Amino acid sequence: MAEGILACGACLRRAMQLLPQQRIALERAALLRTLSLPQAQPRFSSTSSAISPNSSTTTQDVQAAIKADVPQSLDIDPAELPVSAKKTKEKLERAVKKNLSYMDDPWKIGQYVQDALAKDRYDEALLLTQRASSRHSVVVSWNHLIGYLLEKQQLRKAVKLYNEMKKRAQMPNMQTYTIMFRGLAKSQHPKLAVAEAIKHYQILLKDSRLEPNSTHLNAVINVCGKAGDLDSMFTIVDTINESTRAADAYTYTTIINALRYNVLNEIKDLPEEQKSENINKAIGRAKALWREAISKWRQGRLIIDEEMVCAFGRLLIMAPDRLQKREIFDLIEQTMNIPNLTRAGDASTSTDSQKKLAVKGSWVTPGRNTLALVLTSLASTKMTTAGIKYWNLMVREYGIVPDMDNWMRLFGMLKVAKASAHAADILDAIPDEYINAKHYRIALETCVRDNINQNAIKNANKALNSMVTRLKVPDAHSMRLYLRVALVSHYQLRARSDEGDIDGAKRDYGMQITDALNRLWEPYRKLHNHYFNVVKPKDEKAEAILYNDKREVIALARIMYSSYNKVIQQGMLPEADITKIRHIGARINREIQTFFANREDVEPNLRKSKGRGTAGEDMSEYDDKLGGDFEWDTTQAGRVKSQRRMDERPRSRWDDGHRDHHEPRKIRGFRNQHQRRASLPW
Repeated sequence: MAEGILACGACLRRAMQLLPQQRIALERAALLRTLSLPQAQPRFSSTSSAISPNSSTTTQDVQAAIKADVPQSLDIDPAELPVSAKKTKEKLERAVKKNLSYMDDPWKIGQYVQDALAKDRYDEALLLTQRASSRHSVVVSWNHLIGYLLEKQQLRKAVKLYNEMKKRAQMPNMQTYTIMFRGLAKSQHPKLAVAEAIKHYQILLKDSRLEPNSTHLNAVINVCGKAGDLDSMFTIVDTINESTRAADAYTYTTIINALRYNVLNEIKDLPEEQKSENINKAIGRAKALWREAISKWRQGRLIIDEEMVCAFGRLLIMAPDRLQKREIFDLIEQTMNIPNLTRAGDASTSTDSQKKLAVKGSWVTPGRNTLALVLTSLASTKMTTAGIKYWNLMVREYGIVPDMDNWMRLFGMLKVAKASAHAADILDAIPDEYINAKHYRIALETCVRDNINQNAIKNANKALNSMVTRLKVPDAHSMRLYLRVALVSHYQLRARSDEGDIDGAKRDYGMQITDALNRLWEPYRKLHNHYFNVVKPKDEKAEAILYNDKREVIALARIMYSSYNKVIQQGMLPEADITKIRHIGARINREIQTFFANREDVEPNLRKSKGRGTAGEDMSEYDDKLGGDFEWDTTQAGRVKSQRRMDERPRSRWDDGHRDHHEPRKIRGFRNQHQRRASLPW
């Protein structure tokens, strides 16, 4: 049986089709070796006259006969395709033939190919284009096929199809090269894409039939820029002329962005001095390009757009020198006629040449991109006092409608400026489609940073009221930040204590903390009820998300409970006032204990990962450092600063001989070691 299969080429090919594809290459040599001369000898003896030792037939003749019968290639012969594949191919050919009989217009053929590719019927579109190429010029259809392959990241197949297109006398047009270059720019294999782009661009330059234009130039520059190949990019830049391949705003934008991306990738692992040198080098090259562009712009030979201005500005903002970063505001004034508000006494006066440009309508129109660049630059240069002025000018005078990114950058700038009042006031101005918990977090972080300000707590109260009103579910992290504002805003109180009003300062500090806790009580109950009672998970993923949300709620509860402890243990308020808040602290404590009671079951790997004794003891991850200064330990109020530092400094092992061994060590923020984790008798 095996000899019969090996003897017939058709049988062997059919047998090989049944083998897994990955085994064909490994077994090909073994199958050919199987048909050796001693095994083939009986077959010839049974089908012809016996071969005697004295016969004139040589070994070479036998081997030649075997070689003639054994298949030289294991590739599937189209005539021997499986029945299903044959039927599919025949059906496809019939459909293509029938469709072509109704389509004599190349435009209709192109539309049909485009619709077929939209439905991922590539084989049908290719066969139809190949059949139609013998009668019509269907370059548009070939362009669709090449663009489809490039979108599918099949770069080699696209180039092969491009070559087949030329072999079928379908000469590429300008759109063909545009599609190829733009598709190569999106390739996931940048080095191969650069090589192919440059090769075909050089072919296009030498083509007497076609003349490359600025679109092809920009597309090839974009390919080189995304690959980070600056040498190849500037080689293409050298082909710029003043007629068909003139540089436009997109050309300069692409080159400047390529410089910025390249320097960002270069400076990742470099020392600071080398980073500064590379950045300054990139900025120097960009400034040379900018001077050339401005010269053409003033002559009316170039139209500068917002994207080009912002591309150069984003490169300038990387400068290590703060003075160099401030050139961004001069850049905006130069191209958009927006006055530089960072200069003292700037009155938005324009020179005569600028007025002429304004009459011609050559000023660049600012948009959201410009607003984002200005806000980022102000935060980076620490010139935040002009931030609100720029915002009002660009929003009111130039009609810019801020988007989500603009609002976030505005709050980021206010946080750097510690402008808690502005941050709290602007919360109500954010549109409903953009408002979320991030805005309240940044606003309250601004209040934490502005803790020396007497109105910081007032601004935090305004932010909390806005959050409770505008958000359906309060944000746990924002509420922790709000409580943090009350804990760290004690600069004026400590000053009163140092002046002698110790009891009054402690009482006001305690009232400040308890007032914040009272304001948080209702939002906390709403938040706790939402995640512990209302929300019902539908699957394991939702259950895991819900558990993390519950942990955030309990983190807030723990900080609230510790704040109650702080007020009671340090005796900030009279006993009559403390009695009123004991039951609230007790309720929060019970909720905390209930949540952590079965934590080992919910998080079985907690002890292994954290190395603690039990899962219930592992509370350290909730001790968030929310910023701001230290919390005031009122037990140290009124003491001399030098003695206070001596008591609060960490003692070494040599101090043991200078103190009583039964006296507990002093710990910052607590009277002794036992008060740190002691729970109240609630």
